[in-house]
Order: sequence, then structure tokens, then C-alpha cells
Amino acid sequence: MPLILSEKDLAPLLGNPASMDSFRETIEEVLRVQQKGAITSQGGFSLPMADGKRNFRVVTASLPGAGEVMRINPQFRGAKETHFNLLFDAESGSLLAIIAGDELNIWRTGAPAGIASRSLARPGAKLVGLLGSGRQARGQLLAVYRAVPSLERVRVFSPTAEHRTSFAKTMTDWLGIAVEAVDHPRAAVEGADILSLATNSRTTVLESAWVSPGTLINTITSGQLPAELVGRSRVIVSWKEEVLQGKPPREPYASMIAAKQWSGDEIAGELGAILLGTVVGRQNENDIIVFESVGMPAWDAASAAWAYRWALDHKAGTSFSLA
Repeated sequence: MPLILSEKDLAPLLGNPASMDSFRETIEEVLRVQQKGAITSQGGFSLPMADGKRNFRVVTASLPGAGEVMRINPQFRGAKETHFNLLFDAESGSLLAIIAGDELNIWRTGAPAGIASRSLARPGAKLVGLLGSGRQARGQLLAVYRAVPSLERVRVFSPTAEHRTSFAKTMTDWLGIAVEAVDHPRAAVEGADILSLATNSRTTVLESAWVSPGTLINTITSGQLPAELVGRSRVIVSWKEEVLQGKPPREPYASMIAAKQWSGDEIAGELGAILLGTVVGRQNENDIIVFESVGMPAWDAASAAWAYRWALDHKAGTSFSLA
């Protein structure tokens, strides 16, 4: 019988920072499989609501060893209990689980930053700069912290002092690393070995001059990097096709290409190729590297299967039948 896995059911798994280690390995394998061309299918589309103004996003993927997944989530605020994954058996097509998606989505978005940080940051990285103090910032910091054992401290900025201060205390207590709230984005950026951008802004959130040689920059949202910074960086991406052809266009790359300031050929490679050793990531210690992380539906398939296997092992969730 299929399972319903609620956020409460998954809390013991996703509330434990150490769980990120096996999850990161799961996403690493997806990146390798992608490079080998073994992902059967992945895609997505928007489903308009009756008002013609709001949309749901439907994402689908077929992944060997995981199964078939459909993720459904609103692309607007205010909807409740609407972000979930449907996991189907790859052989029979039977429904295996309905899995709550809010917290799991934070992990699947954060894990690639951890992979990139382990693969692309300078050896011995000690300082993380973090812009943003919301849910995605939490996932980014968790993934980076678990992936880079040499880290010693974090500086975080977000526009609301109360939010960044609360975030710093919560993450210090949860992860056991010193997290300091700072009062200007430059204070978070300057001198960072690893910089993660996890704000909800669609415009630039830092200046190129703040970024020191050798920094690794993890970014998950379109438009937050200045074109000047991209121009002086080595760019690694999660999924080249989506960066160059996705809708809406990924910025600042689309505008730079249109202005003939940059070309997609300047992308050094995909993260999966770094893992396989077919592309060199960091060429020298002074490289500024941008890791442009765009979501991949196969990550959703892997995430859902990972959570489902844990639930079976721990007898979590509620069985139900459609019969």
C-alpha cells in the first residue's frame, strides 16, 4: 500500500544535519548519471489557475533506481498543503507515496551547493559568506557546512536585522558553527572563501569589487550576480541546457549574450563533469568560480526516493488505499 509522508513524518530525517551526508551522495549520483545520458526523461510545465494570473508548477522525471516522480507546487504565496511529490514504481507504475515537499525542496536545492563547495572551493576553506536568512539560506548553509570540514565561521546578511540575528543564533545552535550576523552585504562577502546567495531578490545583491580572488560563489536565483562579476569568473553550472534555454531566461547570462558580452561557450562545464573528472573545476587558487545552480527534475525523483526508503526503514508515514 502507498504511504502518505507528512512534514511531521519527515521531521526526524530532515531535522538531523547528519542526514545531509547521505542526501548529498544521492544528488551526486544524479549528476553523474546525467553526464552519462542515463536519465530517461525530465521536464516541467506551468498549470494556470482559473484566474489566469497564478500558476502551479508541475515537474516530472524518470530516474533509474528511483522511479517516476511528479512534483506539484504553487508559484504564488498563500496556498496551503499544496507542495508535494507523487512517487511511482518504475516497473509497475503503482503509486508508492505522496510526500510532503516543502522541507524536502529546501534540501534538494541546497545539496548541490554542498557538492560544489566540496569540489570547487579552495582547500582549507574557513569562512562562508551568506546573503539571505530564509528557508533556502538554511538549506544552503547546512549543505555547505556538512560538505567542507575545514569551515570555522559564517557571516550572514539579510536586510532585516531581526531576521539575520535570529538566523545566526538558530544555525549556530543547530550546526555548532559560529554564525555572525553582519549589518551590510559587503561585510558578508569580503574575504569569504565560499559565498552563497540565497535571497529572494531578482536584482543584483553584491558588487563585483567586493569579491576576493579565489572565492567560490554558489547562486540559486536568476539575476543576483552583476555581469561584471560573471565576466571575471569561471562559470560552472548544474545544467547547461537550462541555464541557456530555460524560461524565463536566466540572468545575467541572457542579457550578456544578447549584448555580445559573453557566450554560453564560456561555461567551463557542468558539475557532474567535475565529479567524473572529465572537466577541471578550479584551475588555480585565485580563480573566482561561480556555481550557477538551476533545479533539475531528476533531483526531485532522487529526493522523493531517498525519503521513501528512509520511511520504509523507520516505519514512518501512514498507509492508505485508493481501492
